[in-house]
Amino acid sequence: MDGIPAGQVILNAALASRADNQDTIDLAVLGALTDHKILDDYQVLHFQPFDPVHKRTEATVKNTDGKAFKVTKGAPQVILELAANAGEVKPAVEKAVNEFAVRGFRSLGVARADQEGQWQFLGVLPLFDPPREEATATIATARAMGVKVKMVTGDALAIAQETAKKLGMGTNILDADGFGDTKHHETEQLAESIENADGFAQVFPNTSSTLLMFCKNADTSSA
Repeated sequence: MDGIPAGQVILNAALASRADNQDTIDLAVLGALTDHKILDDYQVLHFQPFDPVHKRTEATVKNTDGKAFKVTKGAPQVILELAANAGEVKPAVEKAVNEFAVRGFRSLGVARADQEGQWQFLGVLPLFDPPREEATATIATARAMGVKVKMVTGDALAIAQETAKKLGMGTNILDADGFGDTKHHETEQLAESIENADGFAQVFPNTSSTLLMFCKNADTSSA
């Protein structure tokens, strides 16, 4: 955003990562640094790991001048909600996220704030998380045996559809984000849609229980 070099986006994302946790996303971000020695110029005072509720990591960092600041990385929409410059950058962020998604890339938003300042959205990082090589054959075998295979993922809809294509699955993927808001008169229609779907995107703890409930109500052994 605003002409910020890619290296600065990666550095701030790396400062909001921790190798000790062996988190695959943190390791991928740290692995993107061209010079790991640059991290020696910073001291991490506090680190908040990723969790499915907050959907981001956060670190309080001090540089060699003794100045403290905060960095965060996580779901782009979550980082946008924090950012004071969200109104300016939101169209560009959404465009980048969508373009990455149709190529099968997940996206991370990265932001930074001075110790007492406001969050500023810095940029979007794409991550490639391809299916395992044996997944396509496993799914094909299961389907040949009469098992209906449905995708359940926390990824965005476009990413789920692109992954489904690579796996030879159907691309009738539902966005589960609004399942919890379903009104009573809509439940029968939604249950039918779930039964016919090839998979579900944006499934998080607050939507997974609703999805399970509809699957049980549909009395299906395929979900």
